[in-house]
Amino acid sequence: MQIHSCQRLSFDLFNLSNFARLLGHFRLQYKHMKNLLLSIILSFLTVSAMAKETVTIVYSWNPGDTAANFHRTLVESANKIQNKYNFVFDTKPGAGGSIAANHVASTPNTILATASAFFIRPNFFPNESHDLTAFKQIMPQCSAPAVISSAKYRSWKEVPTDRPLTIGVSGMGTTTHLIATQVAKKYPKMTVVAFKSTTEALLSVLGEHTDFAVNFLGDSEQYAKPGTPKQIYLLGLTGEKTVSGVAPLITQGFSKSLSRMDVPAQLVIPKTVSDAKFQEWRKILVQAGKAKTVQESFARDYCESMNQMPDNKIQAYYNMQVSEWQKLSNGVSLR
Repeated sequence: MQIHSCQRLSFDLFNLSNFARLLGHFRLQYKHMKNLLLSIILSFLTVSAMAKETVTIVYSWNPGDTAANFHRTLVESANKIQNKYNFVFDTKPGAGGSIAANHVASTPNTILATASAFFIRPNFFPNESHDLTAFKQIMPQCSAPAVISSAKYRSWKEVPTDRPLTIGVSGMGTTTHLIATQVAKKYPKMTVVAFKSTTEALLSVLGEHTDFAVNFLGDSEQYAKPGTPKQIYLLGLTGEKTVSGVAPLITQGFSKSLSRMDVPAQLVIPKTVSDAKFQEWRKILVQAGKAKTVQESFARDYCESMNQMPDNKIQAYYNMQVSEWQKLSNGVSLR
């Protein structure tokens, strides 16, 4: 019995030792398999990410503009609803939007995020701008009124007609510049000061370096609240409607042409983009444009949405803008 017990104990210990070694082997194999599986998953994700085609939406102005968020939110929404393209947001401000336009014209897989200045600048600077015939509409975004703001003057009644004045705009040959020339008709000594964006023009007013700025409600309204340390005053809007308590300029004795100078934000692409890609991108962007975040970004700038315009109307809309802004630019002397 004693011998048998010892043999049994020895046998049990042998089996236990083998089991431990086997268990260790399985653990090692499991670790290797787990690492291999993780490597495969990471490789798959890397290949998937690399397989996505990048499309860059290039904004023509300052990334700090409220309007820049129209396109940031659109990019985010577009990336959530499909896996073929990786949309990214970039900015190339300067030259009244022509730097961005010419970049997009010569760079594959780019979309230009611009506004009415795109149609205006070539009328004044044909040799330092971009070719309107080289582009086509892919999606209108929204249309917003521009506003005249000032930290020095509470109303137009306070503004002298016989003293030097300055008004900041977002570049030479832009919509804001065109608006400023209409305002300056009542103030012969008013000088236009060009910046790279409406945000910079507004900051100049806040610093009291310039008397006025042509900008947008979404950027300026926060500084117009009573009690604000650097309060500004909103003196009038383009368009025909009173918005957020600010009256149109045309009801305050300014040119009737200002009723037609609201600023439409939009996306355009080079005509060199294939029809197949144009259709794919447009379908994605129109769907992405329905997102609550995109519509909310419009609302913050009092920009009326147009991004669900039917396919059969967008090129006519592009052509209408070419014609309309040319008419509004005729006979205007930029100074």
